[in-house]
Amino acid sequence: MRKIKKIAFVSVFISLLFPSFVIYSQSAIFEQNKENVIYFTCFGENKEVISKGTGFLVDKEILATTYHLVSKAKDVEGRNFRGKKVKFEGIVAIDKNLDFALIKVKQKQPGLTLGNSDELGMGKKVFSIGGNESGEITIFEGEVTNILEISSSQRVVEVSLTVPDTFSGAPILDSDGKVLGILVAFEGGKKFVIPINFMKNIQPKSTPSKFKNLQPEDYFSTFEGASLAGRVFAAVDETGRAQRYLERALKQKPDDIEILTFLASVYTEQRNYSSAVPTYKKIIDLHPTRDDIFMKLGLIHLKMMKWEDAVPYFENAFQVNMDNKDAYYYTGNAYEEMRKFDMAAESYEKYLSLNPDDPRDTASRLGICLLEIQNYEGAIAAFKDAIKIDSQNLKLYENLTVAYKKASKYDEAAEIYNSLAQMDPERTNQYYNTIIQMYDEAKMPDKAIEAAKKMVELNPNSDTALYNLGYMYVKLEKYKEAIEAFKKVTDIRPDYEWAYYNLGFCYNKLKKYKDSVEAFKKFAELAPENPDAWFNIGVGHMLQKKFSSAVEPLKKAIELNPAYALAYYNLAITYLNLQDRYSAQEIYKKLSSIDPDLAQKLKKVLY
Repeated sequence: MRKIKKIAFVSVFISLLFPSFVIYSQSAIFEQNKENVIYFTCFGENKEVISKGTGFLVDKEILATTYHLVSKAKDVEGRNFRGKKVKFEGIVAIDKNLDFALIKVKQKQPGLTLGNSDELGMGKKVFSIGGNESGEITIFEGEVTNILEISSSQRVVEVSLTVPDTFSGAPILDSDGKVLGILVAFEGGKKFVIPINFMKNIQPKSTPSKFKNLQPEDYFSTFEGASLAGRVFAAVDETGRAQRYLERALKQKPDDIEILTFLASVYTEQRNYSSAVPTYKKIIDLHPTRDDIFMKLGLIHLKMMKWEDAVPYFENAFQVNMDNKDAYYYTGNAYEEMRKFDMAAESYEKYLSLNPDDPRDTASRLGICLLEIQNYEGAIAAFKDAIKIDSQNLKLYENLTVAYKKASKYDEAAEIYNSLAQMDPERTNQYYNTIIQMYDEAKMPDKAIEAAKKMVELNPNSDTALYNLGYMYVKLEKYKEAIEAFKKVTDIRPDYEWAYYNLGFCYNKLKKYKDSVEAFKKFAELAPENPDAWFNIGVGHMLQKKFSSAVEPLKKAIELNPAYALAYYNLAITYLNLQDRYSAQEIYKKLSSIDPDLAQKLKKVLY
């Protein structure tokens, strides 16, 4: 008992301390690093405010910030967390590719400690200290939410920090207060983190370039600024802004492969294929060995449903890079869309021969193409291969049954349907119905009966299973067995109208006309608008020579279907048996316009 109480006490103690620990951590980071963070305002030629932002000390008198904030400044005024002015002397280093600047300032703090930005992984807790709109130095907490690759060697990071734009240039800190990145605010309030590792190789000049002597420039109009913004916006699928910046960069360097590639990708995302295609073609003109660009051109033509035009690009991709397996796969897609199934199958077979990592879709596609060209044995083999890879894919099994049926291998197909019934019990009835239908269509009624009986064994109280069994007995003209099955159907489901219809039919075949009439009467109760019900009642009375009883049902059939030629004919025969030649002749006149051949047959009886 003592041990239990002790554990409970410790648990409560920890849960009470935990919230205050989080607050203390954030507060401690702020207190330790606030003296190294500077809020500043940039002024233009006429002392107008052109930007506001944040910087942080990385060494004595050296402040880091984003270059675009100071790129047009003629003067900069800074203030520390106490509101005391900090003198900005000038720029000592720039990395325009990363929107970064080092500035010499009159401040003696030792600076923040740089950490390793490779630690900026998903979910990493981070903090940022910067100046808000009123210039107050504050701290925010968040975490890494996304890592964006914007070139083969460069990435930016998204974080969940809801900070004002004036935090642009602020440090991104880990829980130890080490700098992992610098926050950059772009157009539209978009904020990203530039990892800090690049800065470790930057050496500041000893003599600063004073702002008043610098030529102002709009950073985002330069090639470097437009390129960076364009690639970042492309990475977050803001294609409109990405296009604008990338096109701006391309005007300055029309043959820049990286910009062309990003811009073509943006056009593709926008479905602006008329711009994407010539952009990719320009890359090919500059670098004709880029198999990845040939592939993208091929894929664009697939998206435009220009199947025939897509094929040469995939062929070129493979010629340039024999390891480009996907070229064969997409060539197969194009031929398949063109319904050139023999050529599609050939492409898929080549793709599979190269041992791709995930061949299941291709094996299935190959099977479908082989079905189309009536190579059923090949299709069977292809679907079997696909099933080996993806044994739980019901669609593959269903395709295999189609191939077996096409190859007239009905027992093999039935075996697969049995397997499907075990894999997907909810569709058992559907699969057994399909087996019955398959054997029925193949004119193998004994096999169909066997399947129908199996279905009844599995579902002895299933009206559908019993009905199908009865139906198959009818097909075999085994009417007694059919009647037994249909009676069981009506016992289970008294409102199953078609079971009564089939009972009537079977009784009729066995010349049990009284029972037939009773069955059709029940059918008429359940389906009073069906003219066949009344017609068969009338005919049943006729066959019993109860001609007076036959008149009204036959009239009802004609009322429901005024073009029911057989009902007219049998009504006329009924009238003749009742010695009412006049009524029979009137029926003949009507029948002549409905079915002249049947009317001619009646005429021979009348005259």
